[in-house]
Amino acid sequence: RPMINGPRSDPFLKQATDRVAGSDPGVDLDLFRLSFALTRAANRFTRHVESAVHRPRNLSTAGFRILFTVWACGPLAAHRIAVLAGLSRASVSSVVNTLERDGHVVRSREHDDRRLVTVSLTPTGEDAVRDAYAGQHEVERGLYAALGAGDREVLARLLESLLDAPLD
Repeated sequence: RPMINGPRSDPFLKQATDRVAGSDPGVDLDLFRLSFALTRAANRFTRHVESAVHRPRNLSTAGFRILFTVWACGPLAAHRIAVLAGLSRASVSSVVNTLERDGHVVRSREHDDRRLVTVSLTPTGEDAVRDAYAGQHEVERGLYAALGAGDREVLARLLESLLDAPLD
């Protein structure tokens, strides 16, 4: 199994860790390194998938997240999409405008409460999200090839436990 690069191979991590340690002697450097690595890994993955997969398909990361959320859950109210996709309501509204213009989603109003807007996939949108996810999955295969199946399972479980933890 290939060796995964550690902190010694990342000069920016070392420089940032040294800077944080020098600015606050009481800081927990293990927590810093964890948060720093998690943030950088998530950002790197997102940027790479957007440029390699989503942009060539005329989607943004937010557009894909909205399509994927509605595909996974079925028609949803816009405010619920915001919660599940981790986006602001304003972002959902703006991106849904684009997705609707491109024929990927339709909006409908509930008969009981005309203020409530439900977003649904069109057949074009369903094709788009399936194709984009297939492309993303190929990127995932390559990116996570350095981890064995057991390591991937442990990492996923650990990250899911972080997502289950309440925020203050």
